[in-house]
Amino acid sequence: MKAFHSRGQALAAALALSAALAAAPAAQAVAAPDLSAQEVQRLVSSAPGAAEYPEAGAIILYDHKRLTVKADGSQSLDEHILVKVLKDRGRGFGDQKRMYDEKTDSLSILTARTWLPDGSSVPVEDKAINVITPPELVGAAVYADIKQKVISFPSIGPDVVVELHVRTDSRPDTMVAGVRPYGDLEVFRGEEPVLDKSYELVLPESFHEPLVRTDNGLASAEVTREGGTRLYRWHSTNVPMITRIPDMPPVLAYAPSLLFSNVESWERLGRWLAAQFYPAAAPDEAIRAKAAELTRGCATPADSIRAISLFVQKNVRNIPLSLGLAGWKPHAASKVLENMYGEQLDKTVLLSSLLSAAGFENFPALTGADQIDVSSDQVPSAAQFSRMAVYVTRTVEDSVFSNPLYDGAKRSGMWLVPMARYNRYGYFNSGQAARAVVVMPSGGALFRTTEFPPEKSLSLTTASLKLDSQGNVSGRYETQCDGLFDAQARAALMDLTPVDLEKNFQQAANSINEGASLESWRLSDLKDLCLPASASLDFNAPELGVLQGDMLILRLPRAPFDFAGLPYFPQLREREYDFVSSGSFVLSSEVTLELPAGWQVAYSPQTDLSQSRFGNAVTACRVEAGRLVLTRRLTVTARRVSVADYAEFRSFLEQYSLPEKSLLLFERSAGKQASKR
Repeated sequence: MKAFHSRGQALAAALALSAALAAAPAAQAVAAPDLSAQEVQRLVSSAPGAAEYPEAGAIILYDHKRLTVKADGSQSLDEHILVKVLKDRGRGFGDQKRMYDEKTDSLSILTARTWLPDGSSVPVEDKAINVITPPELVGAAVYADIKQKVISFPSIGPDVVVELHVRTDSRPDTMVAGVRPYGDLEVFRGEEPVLDKSYELVLPESFHEPLVRTDNGLASAEVTREGGTRLYRWHSTNVPMITRIPDMPPVLAYAPSLLFSNVESWERLGRWLAAQFYPAAAPDEAIRAKAAELTRGCATPADSIRAISLFVQKNVRNIPLSLGLAGWKPHAASKVLENMYGEQLDKTVLLSSLLSAAGFENFPALTGADQIDVSSDQVPSAAQFSRMAVYVTRTVEDSVFSNPLYDGAKRSGMWLVPMARYNRYGYFNSGQAARAVVVMPSGGALFRTTEFPPEKSLSLTTASLKLDSQGNVSGRYETQCDGLFDAQARAALMDLTPVDLEKNFQQAANSINEGASLESWRLSDLKDLCLPASASLDFNAPELGVLQGDMLILRLPRAPFDFAGLPYFPQLREREYDFVSSGSFVLSSEVTLELPAGWQVAYSPQTDLSQSRFGNAVTACRVEAGRLVLTRRLTVTARRVSVADYAEFRSFLEQYSLPEKSLLLFERSAGKQASKR
């Protein structure tokens, strides 16, 4: 990525101010984390503009956070930002939003104003600061304490600067051995350039040293002491913006970042979480009655686990709250059952409680949802996880659920993700082979989640087509999906109305050829998460083949369903970041084409096998009894491809996608040519 360097006296002045702030005496740093009014004015007046940063929508002039942990475990987080808007894309900074929990937090606006190009400032009026219920929580009364403070800045436009200073005070709600766990995860790079960014952690001198990890070039902390406190300061300047490209790794894989925690082991973190979780998950009469109802008539333990899991996954409404935002103390399982909705922690409590009531050993787990694992096993912190799951320790339906522990021992079990609304039962795409903290009553332990083989994500398309002598093609396409493709089908189609579904299948028929007509279509019940998704359509495509004298040219269309084709393709010729795919998969098709009488095959794809360290591709073509049968199978095993290997990976998929792989030529047989003459 191109790095943006300072140019001109204005930017030099801003960086000089940043250096001066970094070198400020320790006593001043501890006592006054905020910029003075004069320093703010200097930053605003000397800020660079669009000429220096032509690709940016805004410039983060100053981004400062300070987390102060007090002796009683309470915390105070100060955030002070100055953002210069450069173009329309940067106008979004004019609406600042902060979510918090009224039970434990109070959020104060210390400064909110817009600096105009002439150097004057306009404060945000009281009526422009509103506390609302986040839209995603409307109708979820149990989360009424979660609020969002919205600050709407006036006069937003190019060359104005938004200044916001907020403070969030948090009161202790849960303790372990007299200490409240603290920690945070901070990323030092974003989608706009940052001139000056810092994070400070202030602790009482009596507290133990926190565990800290810095990644991707972030320097270690400067540590100062003053007045019975220790201050840790991480600082970065001139951080370039992230230029988004398709199929990037998660930001933590390449951006400078900070992770810290005062929990010294995964066992202790798990013990703290267990103290919140297990009392809420203890089955009561209502839970035991529901478990009995759900498992009534189940022939095997596996059937019972499936019935319980699908009830929570499908019937209990998802509330999209970030993990931990509502605190780590979940509601009782019976309350979640009564409400029939829940965020991640509450749905996990309900699933675990129902399984326990039915006699199945299970444990909650913190997991990641990224395509690649970027979590650290060196700093035990819940902040680095984004998803909850339940690990069931026995009664497995499929050998792919075998799961090796870190210590090399083998144990059978399966991971159930209660929020996975579009995933077939037992499957999850993102977060495979990632670290997970399994929370047992005695404490936490690191596992790795399942990594599914390519065969688990299968797209199988069969086509029965008929070609006539004028190039018209009619027939049927039918696709069955599993794993990744199954999830794509459900996400695309499951929530559509009947009218929209009809339109979708009409568009699918049109993708075969312009002017193609849809004769009929069928779609499996996508709300049944036990069966793989399947779809079919019958069509007529006039003049799909091109007639040229005694030759007929036909390019076989791909599967008409978007969810059933290549899930990704490496479009860029060169990359700055590794290529991270949607997962390994198998893409298979078999097309049977009935030939018109008096025509024979002049050209068809050659039968071949292409091997690569990223997978393999097979093409086989045969002609028999007036029919051509073309079979293709692509297996991709790669989930992450390095920049160094990208060209080879791209070439492998390009070879599979070459136009000649689907090109057919036909010619009139000699007898027909003679009769025509």
